[in-house]
Amino acid sequence: MDKKEIRSYIKNKKAFLSEKEIRELSDSIKSKLETEDTYINCSHLFCYVSFNQEVLTTNIITEAMAKSKKVAVPKIVKNEMKFFYIESLEDLLPGTLGILEPVSSEEAIPSNNNTNLILVPGLAFDKNKNRIGYGKGYYDQFFEKYAKVPMTKIALAYDFQVLEQIPHETFDIKVDKVLTNIEIVK
Repeated sequence: MDKKEIRSYIKNKKAFLSEKEIRELSDSIKSKLETEDTYINCSHLFCYVSFNQEVLTTNIITEAMAKSKKVAVPKIVKNEMKFFYIESLEDLLPGTLGILEPVSSEEAIPSNNNTNLILVPGLAFDKNKNRIGYGKGYYDQFFEKYAKVPMTKIALAYDFQVLEQIPHETFDIKVDKVLTNIEIVK
């Protein structure tokens, strides 16, 4: 399958998940995340806001803030993805495509002075930690921009989103781990 076919295949599978299944699978994935040293020790969490059957992140965000982690979420600004700090979920309003976005103007920039963890969405992943996103390249551009900054990239996915192998390009940036409800791909 090519990237387009994989995107379609995974979107169709996700469409059949019930809200209850999404909650249960997301809770399982969140439990795995909470045992990861990179999560426990991170001072700055860059996290997508879940949308459209993605692994839920709102509980991850609120619990990270309760643990005194600085939390930043993405917003598309002039065709570039930037992260902005939030203090609570109330700092989010519907933006592009109805996805919740931060209203904060305090941009979060990964730095060498922080322990940075970024939770990465995607449609498909493989056993080599390659990723197929939604096709806009926002995360790859972000990773490239901050390539010299230490940042752990963990993808959150349902088990059916991890395939044996997916097509990838030389410019595609791999994640460091993929956490699913069934396994951890390292």
